[in-house]
Amino acid sequence: MKTKILLYSLCLLTLITCKSGSTEIERLTLSPSSTIQDSLFTQLPGSLILCNNYLVWEDPFNPNYFLHVVDINAKKEIGTMGLIGRGPKEFITPLSISSIGNKIFTYDLNQNKQAYYSIDSMLANKDPFILLPPLPIEDCLDIVQIAEGEFISTHPQNEQLFQWIHQDSTVSFFGKSPIKEKLKDYYNSRQGTLFYNPYNQKLIYSARLFPYIALYEKEGNNFQLKWEKVSSKNFYEIKNGNIHFIEEAQVPHEIILTKDYIITLEKEENTPTPTKRTAGIRDLSQVPNTIFVYDYDFNLKKIIDMGMPILRIETKGNSNTIYAVGIDLDFCIVTYEI
Repeated sequence: MKTKILLYSLCLLTLITCKSGSTEIERLTLSPSSTIQDSLFTQLPGSLILCNNYLVWEDPFNPNYFLHVVDINAKKEIGTMGLIGRGPKEFITPLSISSIGNKIFTYDLNQNKQAYYSIDSMLANKDPFILLPPLPIEDCLDIVQIAEGEFISTHPQNEQLFQWIHQDSTVSFFGKSPIKEKLKDYYNSRQGTLFYNPYNQKLIYSARLFPYIALYEKEGNNFQLKWEKVSSKNFYEIKNGNIHFIEEAQVPHEIILTKDYIITLEKEENTPTPTKRTAGIRDLSQVPNTIFVYDYDFNLKKIIDMGMPILRIETKGNSNTIYAVGIDLDFCIVTYEI
């Protein structure tokens, strides 16, 4: 095993609440169990979103429709949604996430606008756009929907990390800040990725600029912190209430929760990238081709070579099937059984 990967794993396994013990880590190579789409015609795919029997992938550079809907069983694209622009049913800089049922929730980074896109309406040749009353998420860094009308987002300024928007539009806060020291501005330190598994009601957060991962679980009307993983090495320093990142950290590109595992997508150092050519005009040589598989106590169980560079990973949460956007000459959507 490469030295840098061992050091990184050891850093992440330094716990605030730790569990010692050594286990053997399995290393293996997987081939896709199926190919859903063998060619995605885009400069660079955005998010991959699972909605029951449909996969939706974002095309952020498409001036027309930025959401592509794929039927998983039929393995073909069945429609497109979402317009770019400044009109009443258009977005300037859209970001989309999974919603409840066959819907996509989309918000805008540069205007206070949110909407659902209904796949069922699209299939019925009806307008899929459903404008929503504005939610207080204009400063959010990432967001997940946990129930109908309920959203959790990372909040850049509140003392607690997460903002919880309830069905009755009330807002509460919870969660420990990854930086314990008091800062003048928490925006950079709280950039990160959220993922919620509705089947086990677990919420995971991974910081983007330094090694920090925290798992929460919904218990009744609250979320309880189960554990935090922090690095024993300092990647930042704080002076006069300002945070300065002094070294680039290797952190997960994406993180998801399957039935039995926490899975991170990250690049293994000094491993050749099997890309035969870059897709389009972009340099994708640093795209990872490995996933790290942990149990729910965050014990590393497997390091898996996916056989191709992987850009996005997604899962439903009630199985160990993962969906991925990979690069096999062209961008493609494939599945793996973990």
